[in-house]
Amino acid sequence: MIKQRHVAALLVEFFGTLTLSLVVLSVSLYRFPFFTALAAGVTIAVFVSAFAKISGGHLNPAVTVGMFAIRQVTALRAVGYIAVQMLAGFAAWQLYEYLTDRALTNATAAAIEWNVVAAEAIGAFIFGLALTAAVTQKLKGYQAAYTMGAGLFLGLIVSGLASNSLLNPAVAVAVRSFDPVTYVAAPVVGFLFGAVMIAYVIAPVLRKDEDSNAVAVASKPAVVASVETKSTAAAKKPATKKAAAKKPATKKATSKKSTAKK
Repeated sequence: MIKQRHVAALLVEFFGTLTLSLVVLSVSLYRFPFFTALAAGVTIAVFVSAFAKISGGHLNPAVTVGMFAIRQVTALRAVGYIAVQMLAGFAAWQLYEYLTDRALTNATAAAIEWNVVAAEAIGAFIFGLALTAAVTQKLKGYQAAYTMGAGLFLGLIVSGLASNSLLNPAVAVAVRSFDPVTYVAAPVVGFLFGAVMIAYVIAPVLRKDEDSNAVAVASKPAVVASVETKSTAAAKKPATKKAAAKKPATKKATSKKSTAKK
């Protein structure tokens, strides 16, 4: 049975990917890759900040594959996410043509250009490093949104050296640049390498350092407490001696009374 939370997550992924695709289509008209990368990074940051608790804010099949590889999402959820993301890319394409009354030309290259493939893979790798670092360190709120959005911005800037700078198969559908190798396989593989490196190589080292620091901090109060108990015990000993010293005074008082009676 499909739960309401699962439906909400699919809706967030659909409308988030649709928004991202339309933003890229709109800003890319000005042909300034910097502003396209900035707009895409801001879009990711907004949706991660607003809806990360519902769906995780993937908005990208490459991200979903990477999160599945490091066991952040189940296989069923990953399939659902990828389906609605690709559908959102197609919907963005159709909606753009309807709103602008302008047909998008097919930008798919006739032959594979391996420098473009490498650019998409490297850019996705950078994005994968940043996003997975935020996930494994359990960053929340604005900190997670900024890290993921900035990571996408950096990856798009680097990939823009040779490619159309997409890093997202769903957006590739929206801009009609759906090449199975260049704009699907390359970003998926690049992001996957970045995610696996962070999750299984770098993050365990960080956890060990944090655990050792926590043990060191936890042992300090015990030492201080033992010193305090020793000092209080030492401070109490003279008080008991003084109390014992008062006993002869009571004997003198009783001897005076006895002589007075005689």
